[in-house]
Amino acid sequence: MIDDFNNSVNADRFNIRGIISVILQAHKYREIQNVLEEYLGVKKALKVLQGIVRFSFYIEPVKQPKIETTKFDVRWSQSLREDQRFCSYDECLTIFDSLIEDVSLAVKDDEKRAFLDIVTNRSLMSYELNLGYVRRVQDGNIHSLDNISFFWGDDIKQVYLLREFLLCSENPEFVIFFKRAYEKVIVKSYLTDRVLTGLYKTNREKRWECNPNSVHFALRQESLLIEAKLIKQICHFEGFPQDLRTILSENNIMVFSTEITKCPITLDLLSFDQFKFEIENPVAGKSSFQVGHLHPLKSLNENQYVGHTAENISWISSVGNRIQGELSAEETGALIFKIIDNYKRAGLIE
Repeated sequence: MIDDFNNSVNADRFNIRGIISVILQAHKYREIQNVLEEYLGVKKALKVLQGIVRFSFYIEPVKQPKIETTKFDVRWSQSLREDQRFCSYDECLTIFDSLIEDVSLAVKDDEKRAFLDIVTNRSLMSYELNLGYVRRVQDGNIHSLDNISFFWGDDIKQVYLLREFLLCSENPEFVIFFKRAYEKVIVKSYLTDRVLTGLYKTNREKRWECNPNSVHFALRQESLLIEAKLIKQICHFEGFPQDLRTILSENNIMVFSTEITKCPITLDLLSFDQFKFEIENPVAGKSSFQVGHLHPLKSLNENQYVGHTAENISWISSVGNRIQGELSAEETGALIFKIIDNYKRAGLIE
């Protein structure tokens, strides 16, 4: 079977269904597939199996040396031999066997089956599952059996419930807007920016698949929490529709606070109407609303918000982003106060 995996990444176009067909030739895997289909239905069972195969055996690293796009590869590729992301074929197979056994038990649990039903119904990325690394491993192999797990926590479930509601057809007035808003949020939450300098060059890799020593790395579950934060911030923009706010509250989809989302640099209130207009009428290369880190990933200074985390990320105005540059939010605030003092001493303001 290893030859089939190797051939799958050397084809002109990656097709996971071909490798699924090979896997299902084994009786034990067909039995588990039957269990998944019994509890989830044929379509969703296939999605679950594809997600597990994708995560167990494959990786999508950025292509070298141009750093322009990503390409599927197997975990035991020679290009990963000295990399923390390397994993032998035998170990990948062990991981796969463990995960499909776990999920065959999970679908028999009502709560977990309902969770998987939402995930497969509202996935926004290819081969998406509530599956990832338990911890960030920087001094060994990250892709190992003891570091991989499904996650079933309420905080992760809430991310998918929010998606399910905001993107459902029963919300016709705003569903097109939220589909486009999610497109932007997904990129900022899950994919790396283009980085052409330093040891770990990257561009649109999955955060949990770039090198774990890179400052751009993030666990999948952390990326999900980032998605949730950015969407919740949008729902707290000034002028967010009251009727939609009421529905979200009454259905226990979101707990609203009295705070309105502000640019963390300028402290200007962020307008829902303006954001909605720009989302629905995009202009290439221009946006008044951007996503930034309160403490830049490349900064060497210690800070409580270090990393690609929900605590360290926020919507920011384009003006605030220009002012901040490579500084942290705290450093930017100190700079602004210094400038104000200078203007006062110069008699230009009172």
